[in-house]
Amino acid sequence: MAPARPSARTARRAAAGSSSPTAPRPTPRGLALTVAAALLVVAGLSLGRREAVTLGLFLAVAVGMSCAVLAARTVLARRVRLTRSVVPGALQVGGSAQITLDGTMPGLVDALPAGRPVPVPPSGYRWRARERGVYDVGPALARLSGPFGLWSARAQVAGTSRVEVEPLPLEDDELDRVLRAGVGEHDAADLLGSHAAPDDLLVREHRDGDALTRVHWGATARTGRLMVRQEEWAHDAWAVVVLDCRAVSFAAGRFDVDGGAGRHWQSSPGFERAVRAAAALILRLQEAGHQVLLLDHDGHALDPSLAPAVLEPSVREATWPAALPGEAAAVVALLGTAVGQDLPVLATVPHHLQRVAVLFGTGGRRDAAERLETDGWLVAEGGS
Repeated sequence: MAPARPSARTARRAAAGSSSPTAPRPTPRGLALTVAAALLVVAGLSLGRREAVTLGLFLAVAVGMSCAVLAARTVLARRVRLTRSVVPGALQVGGSAQITLDGTMPGLVDALPAGRPVPVPPSGYRWRARERGVYDVGPALARLSGPFGLWSARAQVAGTSRVEVEPLPLEDDELDRVLRAGVGEHDAADLLGSHAAPDDLLVREHRDGDALTRVHWGATARTGRLMVRQEEWAHDAWAVVVLDCRAVSFAAGRFDVDGGAGRHWQSSPGFERAVRAAAALILRLQEAGHQVLLLDHDGHALDPSLAPAVLEPSVREATWPAALPGEAAAVVALLGTAVGQDLPVLATVPHHLQRVAVLFGTGGRRDAAERLETDGWLVAEGGS
């Protein structure tokens, strides 16, 4: 199990003292003038020195005017809405984006996810993407001061910018190792290998009565089984990738991710590995000439970038087989530890499809894998 990570709330509390808006407060200079003004007035009244009282009142008015001007600046700053230029707007884990702001407000400090403040120089700053997700950068804080530097405050300036951080796909050789880590005699990588032909997913095993003219010799050579082309060729064949997004399927090592601007979500090492595998599979299938549809456990379409994919609190069985399009030629399901309860639903996936199940996590997977193999699925072990 991965070590626990600090929660988003803990990180925000740690940075709250340095990144929160503040009310106007006197600077050391302003505090000194305020004390001097009070002493002059008191001493002047006690000693009957009118000039001392006048000077004290003058200093008090100067301090008060500085505070009033700062208050007005604070109100104006809160009404400003900053816009950011983020280049690139979408990046992969480990990459960085250049962020510049259009405002000329002095002393800007931007709020990054996990509560980390960063000063904003005129040329902008670089933000490094450490984890996958969709992040909000901002709002910013403006460090304001009154005339003569007697008062200071931090005012929140509206405006956030969204940055998508996409997963880093598994490398080709690592994906092949995953697909070949099967529980049966056949490898899922045989038909999803890096050298697969565009129509390799449109095949099935030979049945009695199939004409030899329909034998697919390339798939036969790779699998060691007699493979034939399907009875009907889809005009635009779809390969469907299913990503199990249920938190119950990836419970081990779950951690909070701070998305900035008060947003946060949960993930886990196992889920992130499944996401990386999904990203690699999408690229592999597209390179093989297939159109790819990405679905979650309930059959809802997911963003192909996989940046917004998060764990959901659902504990019910999967329902995605009912959402398979009629043009589908193959389905690759990335499943977590809840696969056991999904077996009755998985049995409804049409047998004419090329079916691959990649199992992640631990806990009762062996029995589920063997039942899937018996039902004709190619099963691979995705790891924990």
